[in-house]
Amino acid sequence: MEYVPFLSSSPLFHPMRKTTHKEIGIIFLKCMLKASYTCYDGREQVGGGGGIVSTFAFDGEKPILYENGEEEPPTVVSAPNRRIVAIGDLHGDLERTLWALQLAGVLSNDGLHRWTGGTTVLVQVGDVLDRGDDEIAILSLLACLSKQAHSKGGAVFQINGNHETMNVAGDFRHVTPGGFKEAEAFVDCCEEDHGGNWEAAFGEWYTTSQERKADQRFSFGGWLPIFNPLRMQKGAAARSLLFEAGGPLAKELARHGVALKVNDWLFAHGGIMPDHVEYGLERINHEVSNWMKHANNRWGQPTKIPFIAIRGFDSIVWSRLYSHETFQNPEDKIQACALLSAALVAANVQGLVVGHTPQTVGANCTCDGRVWRIDVGMSSGVLHALPEVLEITDTKVRVLRMAEEFLQEDDTVKGWYNSLDQQQVI
Repeated sequence: MEYVPFLSSSPLFHPMRKTTHKEIGIIFLKCMLKASYTCYDGREQVGGGGGIVSTFAFDGEKPILYENGEEEPPTVVSAPNRRIVAIGDLHGDLERTLWALQLAGVLSNDGLHRWTGGTTVLVQVGDVLDRGDDEIAILSLLACLSKQAHSKGGAVFQINGNHETMNVAGDFRHVTPGGFKEAEAFVDCCEEDHGGNWEAAFGEWYTTSQERKADQRFSFGGWLPIFNPLRMQKGAAARSLLFEAGGPLAKELARHGVALKVNDWLFAHGGIMPDHVEYGLERINHEVSNWMKHANNRWGQPTKIPFIAIRGFDSIVWSRLYSHETFQNPEDKIQACALLSAALVAANVQGLVVGHTPQTVGANCTCDGRVWRIDVGMSSGVLHALPEVLEITDTKVRVLRMAEEFLQEDDTVKGWYNSLDQQQVI
């Protein structure tokens, strides 16, 4: 086979393909030939590629967002001595999302959606969208919790995954009929109840959507528009209006990056490789955010798609290099772990947390605990597994798991978890 350049757009490297042995070798060879990787600590830039530095730091018990020029998604978070919890792919399943947040100890179980995490830092690693019917409701809930957490000295961070970038690009292949209907209902709510103020509608949608859903439950073609092609078309138009570049929900997604460093841990949806760090994580976040916020550049031309972040089998949101539950042979794992080690050294972090690839065995780590894979397929549109949450405190890492036997009484989920420290799961 002819040599295909790194980050090629060739169909041979379609994002949905499993990374082959030869492709791993190509990535490994290219990255190992790099002479050096520039990295800085603190509030300096991570990587050598330039770009706007956006840092989220804590001043006492109150978080402050440092912005330079136009608002940028945070890339570096300084949160010393804070508990960090990370949640994997949610894919439009509001019920499982609530369970996961309660398991993480950051959401009340009284139905009032109160932040109970105190100074905890919550990171959701992407793929809120697609495969489920309550995507906008989940985005609304996370935004609500972010405001509450801010007032308590905590923080909520989201990372954009491949399904967020697909929707901004107009790729709706994985949207459910209910997802189209939710977009239509959200637009109607915005216009009818809020006079076109989408921010007001978005701020309460996590509760309003469920009320509307209950009202239309027995209405033919209501929340099951698959029987009504005209309603489907209207829902698709509404979704396009919301998520196209420059649209209101695309701008909401633009507030979040595709890579985030919290203390000495790195978070991404698919994976981070040395070339990404060298290019500059702030620069990548800036380019993705700019693409989401602006359909056209200042010359009236379509905004360039940030290929290194969202296209190609080895892009940040699509990479599965570190997420294989089994490798084709031992050499593939050795090379993948070597690439991971180089990326971590370049970014000056001790570990990486990713989602994207459902782990049938539950959240786990590999490469001597340097990468944690936390997508457990909790959505009903994926594996419908029970939620699992990663907790990081100081140097200890453990997985919080719901027990198989749980009680559900008066809409309150009562579960318990077992914990595994880093050494036990390797």
